[in-house]
Amino acid sequence: MEQLLPLLSVVLCLWGGVVCLRRIACPGPVLPDPAPCPRQELRAAASLCLAAAMMTQAAVVWCALKENPGLELPDALHNFFYYNIDARHYVAIAQYGYQPEGAGVLQDQHLRIVFFPLFPALLRLLNPTGSEGGWWVPALLVQLPLFCGAGTGLYALARRSYGRDVARWSLLFLLLSPGAFFFCIPMSESLFLLLAVQFVLCLEREQYVPAGAFGLLAGLCRSPGVLLAGLAAVWAVVRRRQGRPVCAAALWPVCAPALGLGIYFGINQAVYGRWDQYSIYQKEQWQQGPGFFFETVRYHLQYAKSWWAGDPETALYLCAAAVLAILFAFGLLAGAADRLQPWHLAYGLAYTAVTTGATWLLSAPRYGVALFCMPMAAALALRRPWARWAFGCFLGVCSVLYFLEFLAHGPIY
Repeated sequence: MEQLLPLLSVVLCLWGGVVCLRRIACPGPVLPDPAPCPRQELRAAASLCLAAAMMTQAAVVWCALKENPGLELPDALHNFFYYNIDARHYVAIAQYGYQPEGAGVLQDQHLRIVFFPLFPALLRLLNPTGSEGGWWVPALLVQLPLFCGAGTGLYALARRSYGRDVARWSLLFLLLSPGAFFFCIPMSESLFLLLAVQFVLCLEREQYVPAGAFGLLAGLCRSPGVLLAGLAAVWAVVRRRQGRPVCAAALWPVCAPALGLGIYFGINQAVYGRWDQYSIYQKEQWQQGPGFFFETVRYHLQYAKSWWAGDPETALYLCAAAVLAILFAFGLLAGAADRLQPWHLAYGLAYTAVTTGATWLLSAPRYGVALFCMPMAAALALRRPWARWAFGCFLGVCSVLYFLEFLAHGPIY
């Protein structure tokens, strides 16, 4: 298994890559632009996302108050989220900003440069006075409109490219995905997904100025945001090969995500004197650096085997979950390669390879849930209703188990 599954991940990635290159070189015929998505469908999608997010947050709030009897909700949430996820780091950046080593109010404040600035900036806007108790409740509540916008944008994008049936299943698969609860807690997943889908929607509608703005913000939200520049470049190449014009304004969406990442590098330079200081802290503190996704599969299989007897929860929810997330991602992208838009496929392959290619990957399911084309790939690869229902049930069971383990502060990051 330690040789077979890494090899399988490479084969699936190469299969999707070869199909992607073929479709870029020989794109299909030009299709007429679809009609705008009916507003009642968008309202239904937003309502479904809102209901799912509110139920998730209700469970989180109930657990936080139960674990911290006698505390007010902000303090209970602070204690609940302090265990093993990055929410406390985003709040600390919003509260104290980026500070050099030795100058921070918190001892490890300098290490938080590894987290991107956009979500903390949003939290700061929600609590402009910086009051001590004004962080956690707004950080939780803001996820409701962010996730509604992200889910509605995903539905609109899927409907525009693949039709109403695929759009419905894509939204359902998104809601059922293990790790979807990260959209509803103080993390950057909802914000990033919202920016990514709006970037692609504006790009495909040839609205280049707002597309570039969304791309720039995505580059300031998370490091994979820069990959949207490649998506825009592939989209432009396909258009040219189809004989359609691409004006000079289309360069703005290609460059803007890299500009967002460049601003983040500038923050590193201004605060620490090095544009890549974040990577030094990642290596020193978390043994984290770039790697290959197939190596990630290999070492997680080794850790799962060695930890199974003494720590089965970590072996299952960290290691086995990472391996399954990587294989499912490449498998679904490969299975839908002939039907996904080439720029969606290229972005999905690059995103999966980059985010899972790390020397010590902790958060594969969380990274995967923010990949907009993954639920679309599942809906396209599984064409028969029974296969979609079976996969949806599988996702639902995994999602419930994963969420319960998160609520119990298990090894989920």
